[in-house]
Amino acid sequence: MREWWSKICRALHLRNGLDADLSDEMQAHLDLMTAENIERGMPPGEARSAARRAFGNLTRTQEKTREAWQFPRFETFLQDIRYGLRGIRRSPSFSLVVILTLAMGIGANTAIFSVVYSVLLRPLPYPSGERLVWLGESTAKASGISITWINFEHWRHDNDSFEDMAAFAGEDLTLTGRGDAVLTHEWLVTSDFFQLTGARPALGRLFTDPDDKPGAAPTVVATADCWQRKLGGDPNVVGESVVLDGTSYQIIGVLNPRFQFLTGAVDFYLPLGRAAGTSHKRSDHGNIRAVGLLKAGATLTQAKTNLDGIMQRLALSDPGPEDDHRAYAAYFTEVMAGDVRTTLLVLMSAVGLVLILACANVASLLLVRSTARAREIAVRVAIGAGRARLVRQLLTENVVIAAIGGALGLLLAGWCLRTLILIGPRDIPRLAEATLDIPVLLFAAAISVAVGFLAGLAPVWNAGKVDLTTALKEGSPTAGTGRRGQAFRSTLVIAEIAITLILAFASGLLVRSLIAAQRADNGFDPKNLLAIELQLPESRYKSDDSVREYYGQLSQNLRGEPGIQDVGLVNCPPGGGDCGDYWYFILEKPTPARDDVPLSLFNTADAGYLRAARMRLLAGRNFNESDRANGSLVTMINERLARQEWSDPQLALGQHLKVGGPYMEGPTLEIVGVVANVSQMGLDAEQMPTFYYAFSQKPSSAMVVTLRINGDPAQSMNAARRQVSALDRSVPIQSLRTAEDWLGATLQRRRFATLLLGLFGGLAMLLAAVGIYGVLNYWVSARQREIAIRLAVGAQRSSILRWAGLHATRLAVIGIVLGAIGAWSAARWLQSLVFGVSARNPLMMVLAGAAVIVIAALAASVPLWRATHTDAVRNLHEA
Repeated sequence: MREWWSKICRALHLRNGLDADLSDEMQAHLDLMTAENIERGMPPGEARSAARRAFGNLTRTQEKTREAWQFPRFETFLQDIRYGLRGIRRSPSFSLVVILTLAMGIGANTAIFSVVYSVLLRPLPYPSGERLVWLGESTAKASGISITWINFEHWRHDNDSFEDMAAFAGEDLTLTGRGDAVLTHEWLVTSDFFQLTGARPALGRLFTDPDDKPGAAPTVVATADCWQRKLGGDPNVVGESVVLDGTSYQIIGVLNPRFQFLTGAVDFYLPLGRAAGTSHKRSDHGNIRAVGLLKAGATLTQAKTNLDGIMQRLALSDPGPEDDHRAYAAYFTEVMAGDVRTTLLVLMSAVGLVLILACANVASLLLVRSTARAREIAVRVAIGAGRARLVRQLLTENVVIAAIGGALGLLLAGWCLRTLILIGPRDIPRLAEATLDIPVLLFAAAISVAVGFLAGLAPVWNAGKVDLTTALKEGSPTAGTGRRGQAFRSTLVIAEIAITLILAFASGLLVRSLIAAQRADNGFDPKNLLAIELQLPESRYKSDDSVREYYGQLSQNLRGEPGIQDVGLVNCPPGGGDCGDYWYFILEKPTPARDDVPLSLFNTADAGYLRAARMRLLAGRNFNESDRANGSLVTMINERLARQEWSDPQLALGQHLKVGGPYMEGPTLEIVGVVANVSQMGLDAEQMPTFYYAFSQKPSSAMVVTLRINGDPAQSMNAARRQVSALDRSVPIQSLRTAEDWLGATLQRRRFATLLLGLFGGLAMLLAAVGIYGVLNYWVSARQREIAIRLAVGAQRSSILRWAGLHATRLAVIGIVLGAIGAWSAARWLQSLVFGVSARNPLMMVLAGAAVIVIAALAASVPLWRATHTDAVRNLHEA
């Protein structure tokens, strides 16, 4: 151990006096041997020579002794590092360009990888998270639909593929008795939910089986955030009561602040079985989902087959309208990532191409420097340096530069990551958890070393091809140059142009898609439209009449406010997403097979909604006062549903739509109107078939009040708040914003992806311009004497320009052709990200190619100008 510590100290120069001690010791031995030879009668000069011969080569002895003191390979590695650092100091401008180029590439890659790792790769923060499975029901037309309570109970007790299973459902309840009424967000969960997800209480306890039974006392568990913001952070809150929708619940615990389930804010957890356990029909769907923990060794396919078998047995023992339902199962990690997976993988691929561009630029720069160092390398070879030693030294120098670039890139990545979290959509799961943790740091270190090695391969290869005779000639202009080196640099330029075209094409497609989404026909006029999202407490508004009365009075009061032109009600506003879907069929048409029953979104609106939103009525009439609660049930459908069932929307009038299809219970509605398609799922989503219930016939406690304003909608917000509060202070406003803000929020992910891909495309163009300039500039420099000779024998400067321009054009054309092929092939990966434009758009390809040509022309202009302004006299004189 002492010997190893001594070697380490020696390698790190912590024992600098050893060399002097060794010299003194060797000199003492020589003096002693010389004295002994003199005593034997030798003359002093002969005695010293004999002593040297007997002792051996002094230098070799010193080297062997030093090798015994230290780790030779490690010491050589440290020497190479020190030499590389001295090289950086000798060429600060060159080193700065290389380091900054690498920092941009490594920093961008590290930031994006941090997001990808957090969203897609990081293990779930639950026990055995890799075995957690999201469960739902499925049919031939839909998958992942909600589970009925009866089916869940059979799954939980009869399966043999899961260790445990828990159900959950979302709900919004109004908190009263603690100041102003506040709308809160709840998860209703079964008692084993917390054990399955690894939740722990910070105060009190969590649910047990007795809490989760029908008839049990109402209990609630608060989240840490709710405890701080809405319960005052009282440490004695356990045992107190909160009133949610008029029902008093006893607080039995507060969750640990680190626990979070899915995305979005949650205030309270309530026992699901207490309410759902009273369900007795296997077709009673609410919004229940389930999560199960697979047994060790069980597969997802086995689990799904097991649950399907249970569903088949239930279809025989308890037949009903949903006998064709089967189980849906997917790993929880895949469900959490959702459709953002494709976006992140495309961004990771794009930033990887940017890193390749940075690597190509650095390789070109290092190759030019190795050419300039050809004489130095030739001298080293001439005095005996082996190829392996040269390779090790050059690679170490490159890795040192890459490591510095990587360290600077980490600083850049930290800033980029904070910016990504700040501007990123809030609905991207676990985005806020992205950080530069150990896996991300290891990734940054790995790509730094990899870039150092890859970028250094060209100089290493070039060093082995040095012509000693040519390189050792003082001032030789061709030292270290050759066709192979030039061909390699040309290949790098072609690759940079091709990659730049791919990124320009991809970013152009996303920009065009964003523009198309923003200009899409919404089916209504969002300007000067205000939306108030309300949720009536069920405890105060239990009957349909009370709900109709409240919204009717509120609408009347709002119409009396100055500046408010019209008021309408809708359950799911444009951009509100899938607020509900169900099967349907048209009574006047042949009955479809069970697997062919069509599916449609449904919504609820009143007569004022079409006027307030300025929706276009394509056929028939709007809802009116004659559509009373006890009258004939009516509906309006959108154009998409009308054209899906009939060739002309006029033909839909008077037809009857059976909700639930022919095999499920549901009302029959007469179609009285056809309205324009509205972007209910978002501006960049496909229009879905939709039918509307009349609010007067099917009122809902959750409605959005739309206000058509004369002027700026922001000026009417205070009036809207005042009227809601004056009518009933127990009704909280869930949100109050303009329709433009509501719709614009649906494009957050598209804007995010477009912005990043556009930045990567711009960075690629910058790197490609630098690379093209560097290679062409070096090409012109290496041919200064050739150009001078051409000018001396009578060549015109225009012919020199054509000759040099032809070389640049050849590289650009090859790069653009290869890039076009690559972009066309990669277009299929962008199919899910584009909207309103084909992923293989010829016009966008032409525009991307034109942009790359402009960049290449600008980058090549300075070297071409130099070629035509060569001083022939001076160059020939120096030759």
